[in-house]
Amino acid sequence: MNTYLQFSLGTDIAKLTLAMRLVSIGSSPEVVGKPQTFENTAQGHQEVFQWLHQQGAGPTNTQVVMEATGVYWEAFAFFAYEQGFTVCVVNPAQIKYFARTILMRGKTDTMDAELIARFGAVMSPHRWEPPSLEMEHLRLIMRQRDAYVAMMTEETNRLHALEGHAHPHKEMIKITKKHVRFLEQQIHRMEETFKDTLNNTPAWKRHIELLMTIPGIGLITAGTLLTETNNFAAFVDAHQLTAYAGLSPAPFLSGTSVRGKTKISKIGNARLRRALYMAALSAIRSDSVFKRQYQRLREQGKPCKVGLVAIARKLALVAFALIQSQQPFNVEHVSVRH
Repeated sequence: MNTYLQFSLGTDIAKLTLAMRLVSIGSSPEVVGKPQTFENTAQGHQEVFQWLHQQGAGPTNTQVVMEATGVYWEAFAFFAYEQGFTVCVVNPAQIKYFARTILMRGKTDTMDAELIARFGAVMSPHRWEPPSLEMEHLRLIMRQRDAYVAMMTEETNRLHALEGHAHPHKEMIKITKKHVRFLEQQIHRMEETFKDTLNNTPAWKRHIELLMTIPGIGLITAGTLLTETNNFAAFVDAHQLTAYAGLSPAPFLSGTSVRGKTKISKIGNARLRRALYMAALSAIRSDSVFKRQYQRLREQGKPCKVGLVAIARKLALVAFALIQSQQPFNVEHVSVRH
């Protein structure tokens, strides 16, 4: 965090508007000026810059804080970054829990903007670094593929229901089958597009190949790991990666009498967590060290899901180790401790 920062700009972003609140950074953050609302357009972004200048808040002394919800935050995040501001894009769950700590009541765009600003002033979130255009394109391809997979699952379930109906409607079954085939084609097209795009970046292609040497990890999981972590650039160590994926253990203990079950936090990137969990399912079905680890956990009385989450977390740790070492998988990587 830049030690010269004086202001934290909280930004509550919607499709059409930006609600702004500026607070000072210090032992007792105070609001600066009046709440502002701007259009979420290129012109509106310029007007934000001009308003901040009037408040004495410039790129060298101001951090811009926003939530990572949807896609509407991205344009302003890129704009602020290009202007030289310290940009912090935070998990909405962090803002939610911060609101509880200050006993915040009520919800308006202005209140949300002030809450985000105060979070930035107090918590000093990590600085956001935007992905390259090429990485952004790869991520969009992978996410579109995920969307098609979700749609195909829905259509397949609908097809099964139609076929199992007491009085099947042949024309509806025919139309649904046609839609399923179309979605299958689109999924294949996205995968081929991903491969073609990846060929233009040899270093990233090498990382995909390294990740695919891990039992249980194929092209889709490797692609998700690459694109959802910005090629692992956002993490200092593997523990940050598991926390970002929401796979870090969250103990539930209080005093000597309250001892709830330890669960994963789930505060993180759901796409990454889902990909690693599915990879764990694949890994325990292969003749690999991960299968043996899973079997040991089950023999110790651990539930099936607990064992799978442990393997998913281990896969994340191993993936990070491979990218750091630039070496293909071997069993020594599994000794990486949680």
